[in-house]
Amino acid sequence: MHRVRLAATAAIIVAFIGAPPAVAAPPDVDSTRLEQLVTVEGITEHQQALQNIADLNGGTRYTRTPGYTASAAYVKATLEKAGYDVRYEMFNMPEWRETAAPVLQQVSPTSKSYVAGSAADDDSPSVDFIAFEHSPTTSLTNVKVVPTDDIVIPSPGGTTSGCEMSDFPAATNGSVSLIQRGTCGFTQKLDNAVEAGAVGVILFNEGDTAGRRNALFRSASSGYPLPAVLSSFAVGQELYNAYEAGQNPTVNLTTNGVDEEKLYPNVVAETKRGDANHMVLLGAHLDSVPAGPGVNDDGSGTAFQLELAEQLAKAGTPPRNKIRFLWFGGEEDGLVGSQYYAAHLSDAEVARTDMMLDTDMIASPNFARLVYDGDGSTFGSELAGPAGSGVIERVLTDYWSERGMASETIPFDGRSDYVGFINRGIPAGGVFAGAEAHKTAEQVAKYGGVLGEQLDPCYHEDCDTYSTVTGQPPASTMETYSTNPVLAQQQADSLNGNALRSLEQFKNTLVHAVWYFARVKNALPSETIAVNAKKAERSYQFKHQGHERIGDR
Repeated sequence: MHRVRLAATAAIIVAFIGAPPAVAAPPDVDSTRLEQLVTVEGITEHQQALQNIADLNGGTRYTRTPGYTASAAYVKATLEKAGYDVRYEMFNMPEWRETAAPVLQQVSPTSKSYVAGSAADDDSPSVDFIAFEHSPTTSLTNVKVVPTDDIVIPSPGGTTSGCEMSDFPAATNGSVSLIQRGTCGFTQKLDNAVEAGAVGVILFNEGDTAGRRNALFRSASSGYPLPAVLSSFAVGQELYNAYEAGQNPTVNLTTNGVDEEKLYPNVVAETKRGDANHMVLLGAHLDSVPAGPGVNDDGSGTAFQLELAEQLAKAGTPPRNKIRFLWFGGEEDGLVGSQYYAAHLSDAEVARTDMMLDTDMIASPNFARLVYDGDGSTFGSELAGPAGSGVIERVLTDYWSERGMASETIPFDGRSDYVGFINRGIPAGGVFAGAEAHKTAEQVAKYGGVLGEQLDPCYHEDCDTYSTVTGQPPASTMETYSTNPVLAQQQADSLNGNALRSLEQFKNTLVHAVWYFARVKNALPSETIAVNAKKAERSYQFKHQGHERIGDR
């Protein structure tokens, strides 16, 4: 799952205005036989294969590595063996090349050159600043520095500097904007600076803890128009203090980089039978982060879809509506593959698409049963999905509630591959077992698990492995490990087998939802038809949405 924060949601997701309509109880569809056919053993067999691929390719299945290419080939071969016509659909994920070291010099009130770093110097105390990935080749000379309004030194943690347009004073226009790290994503701050008329950006580390002081290597969006650097706290503090003292600091700022086209495959297959005018989309991301094999994130969704596709291909009741399976690359780089795919759907294809179900992380060791708030009834209409998304939510939650299993809703927060489809007006939904959020007491009461630990202790780490999914996370991932390793081991032991329990519970509700939308005629409310009719009138333009750790804050 791509890391991005709720504060950035409004910039990512199309808002659907107005109170959501009431959602009627969905009709019953018996998915029992298919739930029995789609087994945890079948899913984990595919997860083992993904682990083997990572082991042969440097421990990762990250999109820009041979591990991703091998993962795509495995998915394609597995589906072809099951009888599907499978295709690669290529997407562009530009690669940034830094052609020369960046330059940051204070011209006034003091002449001073800061020490430049590169990607290899990420979080190093020996450098003062690093250019944002995707910064252009641009040079500024003796340009004034203007801070945002919400800079706090020393910071108590969580400043909102640069998160709202109101943070940027009028003097930002034509100046280098000085922004402090804080509560929203880096890219939101950078994009706001562009809108405010800045000609360059110095984003400095927050300084509230020892771990948030050094220069960092992070990403802007592909094609970002301004020279932008991420500096140490000390650099930002120095320039801010000079500004506050009325010394009107100015700088020379140069970045040197170029984006080069790179193509990678999404994998696409669909059932041979079913009404193509009522397409049900099922999407998982095939890539991992560079740090590990991603057997839960999102090897679990990838493997579930493979197992489901294999079982659907066998003899049995055909779907009324056609099911299309999608495996996306570049999710951890800013949802690149899925946004490219969704943006390049023709208007006619969009109109034929009933819904999209996102399967991202369903085997978290300290899981919670989380469902996207499709109708906005919990988090507000501005975060609701397109008309019909509430039906998806209801089908998922009803399945669990009818079996005495509690669940809770989460917002469409822009973190996974549903984003591109929502932006095209396609109803969307899904379930989520949890990532880096810490488990609350209320969640322990509902689901069990360990209080205060991450829902997935190995989220975006090298321990997101087959052995963790089929066993337990290492004790070293527990928050208490550094102070009480004995307790940490006990906590880790208590999670033994929990990821498999998560997989069992999540695969059943997903199977039911897929079968529901594949079997029910006109499953979505009548107002969806009106929304779909308008889709063909809208035009969309794809823009590459960043890179690894794009959404960090």
